[in-house]
Amino acid sequence: MAKSARPAKKTTAKKTVAKATGSNSGSVAERLARALSQKPAAPVEEPEPPRASVGDKVTFKQSDTVYTISRVSPNGRQVDLRLEGTNIERFRVNLDDLAFLERSTPRAPARLAKPSIDTEEVREHLTTAQHSSMDHLSAEIAILKKYLKDKGVRASALKALDDLCDETQARWAEVVAEILDSLPG
Repeated sequence: MAKSARPAKKTTAKKTVAKATGSNSGSVAERLARALSQKPAAPVEEPEPPRASVGDKVTFKQSDTVYTISRVSPNGRQVDLRLEGTNIERFRVNLDDLAFLERSTPRAPARLAKPSIDTEEVREHLTTAQHSSMDHLSAEIAILKKYLKDKGVRASALKALDDLCDETQARWAEVVAEILDSLPG
């Protein structure tokens, strides 16, 4: 085929821009303002594939064999499958290749129950500790006072030991009351 002798038309940059914007008139600023005022199309969100969990029953799309998911990869895109009643396993199978037949109900995260506090038991334990501590302290102070009295220590020093015992008894009572007040119920 022979080339035509006619030279090709030259298009100017203005005509090219006008064709691209769909208008022949308007300044660049107007066209830019129009382009910016148009809302971009919202990206189409693909539905999230079903989350696999151990125990789900699945099959390959082209097969009738039912497998059980035995492990899910950390990224959730691959699973290991086990054929029930046999020792046949398939490893690292993509979820896209599977059809879900039966979904196992996911277990709720374990919630630690608040321990119930038996206030009578706590009260009994505190009272026992208080009496044991005070009996031991009183006995030790009595022995110490007898020893110091034999050595000729002033009576005011011995009185200070009695005061210590009384203050300890009062402090124990305050602490026990505070603990019992903080208990629920």
